[in-house]
Amino acid sequence: STTGALVTAELCAEPGDAPEDVGARAARLLLAEIARGGCFDSAHQWMALLLMTLAPEHVVRTRIGKLTPFTIQYLRDLRDFFNTTFKISPDAETNTVLMACLGTGFSNVGKKTI
Repeated sequence: STTGALVTAELCAEPGDAPEDVGARAARLLLAEIARGGCFDSAHQWMALLLMTLAPEHVVRTRIGKLTPFTIQYLRDLRDFFNTTFKISPDAETNTVLMACLGTGFSNVGKKTI
């Protein structure tokens, strides 16, 4: 990528699949992820949103491709568990979604300090 974003796609072979067929299907999946746009692939959108939620108490922003059904449900779960809501702004020019939230300032109270 020219922007520094790392995009991934994953595929497991079925019994009897030729390696060439698996490679071709994996390449199509990767191209589909690139076409979605954003800074995170669809498999890792949830992780970015979790880290944004747990961030220090300031506004955190990122750009994500089209939201997956799992991510939409995960946003509801974050709202229920952390009382965190996201500002979701579709960007028609890039066909991506800008996400912003206020971090909760979560800290590990079990961590020993010196």
